[in-house]
Amino acid sequence: MLRILNAYDRALVRIRDEIFSMSELVEDRHLKAMESLIKQDENLAQKIIDGDDEIDKLDEDLEMEALEIISLQQPMDKDLRLLASAIRISNELERIGDYSCNIAETTLLLAEKGPYFKPLEDISRMGKLIQAMMRKSILSFLKKDLDSAWEMHGDDDEVDQLYWHLFEELKDYMKKDPSYVDQASNFLLVARYLERIGDHIVNISELTIFAETGERYPFKSRKRGG
Repeated sequence: MLRILNAYDRALVRIRDEIFSMSELVEDRHLKAMESLIKQDENLAQKIIDGDDEIDKLDEDLEMEALEIISLQQPMDKDLRLLASAIRISNELERIGDYSCNIAETTLLLAEKGPYFKPLEDISRMGKLIQAMMRKSILSFLKKDLDSAWEMHGDDDEVDQLYWHLFEELKDYMKKDPSYVDQASNFLLVARYLERIGDHIVNISELTIFAETGERYPFKSRKRGG
């Protein structure tokens, strides 16, 4: 027999739904920012930049809604951790949206410098890894899937390895030919943005673990149960 949800339970469900909706928008912005960079699409890049306020507004609205629930309902234990985590996850998603705008801004800067001197294969691969991590981290929160959340630190290691590989490769290009410096330095900025997005996604998984178990900073030991 299905349990009828009261107003308080519905409010908690709504918070989770809003996290999901916000994550879908942020993921879409990330994908389009990467597309704008790889295809050197200035119009798409400008749309990403112009749409940043929408993500900011969702973050603000969710925070105020969660704080209102805390103030009026005075939740305890797991419910309180859920709401606190939701506020911080919303903040993490907002920061990811900001980095997508940064990537779009880089697209506009690079548009002035002509065709790329090399295909953006590693940057594209980093972007796809980030997309998969983002979806996995949000689903682990929504489904209370601690096993997936614990895997996120290892997933981020692959992003870090790609970043350092690309760092060394682009540094070599800049040493060989000064004409590559402008583009290569901007590619490095994009790689750094992606690496930072990975860190924010790891934070989301840490918050998932905290919401479910109360454990703070679970990845500090760099291994489960450490």
